[in-house]
Amino acid sequence: MVEAYVTIQTGAGTTSDVVEHVRTLDNVRKASIVAGEFDIVAEVEAESERELLTLITGEIQDIEGVGRTSTCIVLG
Repeated sequence: MVEAYVTIQTGAGTTSDVVEHVRTLDNVRKASIVAGEFDIVAEVEAESERELLTLITGEIQDIEGVGRTSTCIVLG
């Protein structure tokens, strides 16, 4: 199991819609709107690094309103 935190920057006025969409994804345990450089932090899990990559590049980054993402993989 691979656990990670994905930070997401969104376009102006899209944060609420994006976080609601992110929360519907199967591998997302939690997604919150935050203050700072990024607008959303999502706690995610996947069976493998490949599945994590697919979640980020094939699902999260394809959501309308998502600008940039950054991923921190949990080591321990």
